[in-house]
Amino acid sequence: MTGRTIKSHDPDLDQSILDISGAVLRLSNAETALILAYEEEQKKGSMGRVAYAVASKRAIESTISGHASRLQIPPIALRVIISQHDRLREKMGRRPNMDQLVAAVEAAEAGFHERAQTDRAAMIEARYHAKRSHKYAEDSTAASKYLRACA
Repeated sequence: MTGRTIKSHDPDLDQSILDISGAVLRLSNAETALILAYEEEQKKGSMGRVAYAVASKRAIESTISGHASRLQIPPIALRVIISQHDRLREKMGRRPNMDQLVAAVEAAEAGFHERAQTDRAAMIEARYHAKRSHKYAEDSTAASKYLRACA
């Protein structure tokens, strides 16, 4: 790459970034609202806010999915691209070029891979503990049966 603009590399991606940048921010806000509504529901038992927050989040996701399908990439991929674009734009005070955007998305990708590995290790550890607990439960049942037979 030569430091050219995103538009010169992929005009459709550039237009999607311009069109959907606000939607990605709204999606982040909708996710926060959903979490807050859920926490309030747990405390007070009111369910209306959670349903509204879920509906709002899904509507925004649908908008992002439409643009992502036009680019033939997953919606999360478009969200990562736009999030990194907006982060760079805020940091640099101007729109990043394609090289800068690629580097930022690759750095985010490395972070996601690391997080996925950590989550997978935690899942395996949890399964190990669950399997061990199940074995202890079976063994304690066998102990009870043995003692009842002896009594």
